[in-house]
Amino acid sequence: MPGRPKNQTKIVDSILNPQIIRTELWRLSSLSQEFIKPLAALQWCAARRLIRNSMPCTGCNQLCTLCTYTQGIDGKRWSCQHCNFRKSVRDGSFFSASHLTLQQTVLMVYCWSHDMPQYQISHEANIADLNIITDWCNVMREECESWLERSAGKIGGLDANGEAIVVEIDETKYFHRKYHRGQWHDGHWVFGGVERESGKCFLVEVPDRRAVTLQALIEEYIEPGSHIVSDGWAAYANVDQIGQGIYGHSVVVHQHYFVDPMDDRVHTQNVENMWMRAKRKLKRQFGTSRALFPSYLHEFMYRNQFRGRDIFSNFIVTIAENFVY
Repeated sequence: MPGRPKNQTKIVDSILNPQIIRTELWRLSSLSQEFIKPLAALQWCAARRLIRNSMPCTGCNQLCTLCTYTQGIDGKRWSCQHCNFRKSVRDGSFFSASHLTLQQTVLMVYCWSHDMPQYQISHEANIADLNIITDWCNVMREECESWLERSAGKIGGLDANGEAIVVEIDETKYFHRKYHRGQWHDGHWVFGGVERESGKCFLVEVPDRRAVTLQALIEEYIEPGSHIVSDGWAAYANVDQIGQGIYGHSVVVHQHYFVDPMDDRVHTQNVENMWMRAKRKLKRQFGTSRALFPSYLHEFMYRNQFRGRDIFSNFIVTIAENFVY
């Protein structure tokens, strides 16, 4: 790059603030242009902490030089001439185990972020092997899971004015009564809750719908002080007695009405809407592996957390946070 010293020890001069990255709005056309040249691709990734911006030598602890490496897919690698130390520019990063170009991988992340079908991701990222796309979609769900483990807390509690936050709860069954080769297949019972105002939610697979199961999860996922709204399922009968009364509780009996005619705040329409959106997404992507089902729930929870915002820009920040250099 013109003007750069030969002993370049950084890929870019400055790293973008995560808040700036979250405001970026990319399109496939503009994003593709950023990755036409290998060095430009490295600079785009380094500026967003997707790869290391510098590399200390493990021998002398001095910063390595970014050297030309024509045998490598990225055209550069880290090198310390004094210690004969060499490292890939992808070392320890989201891209470290991949043989795809940075352009292919980032475009694939973009398409996944916009919830494109796998065949379309294959086309836009120019990756013919759908098995590769499937594997990377699994990897991206794992990144969602890492973010949830690190960032997600309980929902509900008290608002800034000391008022109880309303949390709607419900349970539903996914993919039940699925006919296949003459047999009815069991589905997945899922228990979930959503904050009425913010839309924050949790979804967790459960073995049954007994009171002891659901009440334990209420305590695990919902802050004391919340006002819980549920349907008339028997397992919710004593919600207001959990922890000697740490929750308020209202019930709407769906056999009679969906919104309480005496109080229009007593309904479960938000959690029902959440189930509708989650089932629509999971039905499209769900395969035959029961082991992957929780990861699909986690992906939905992640996407729901950033609903109304640009998922791609937020996911770029998530990747950077998951790989600390």
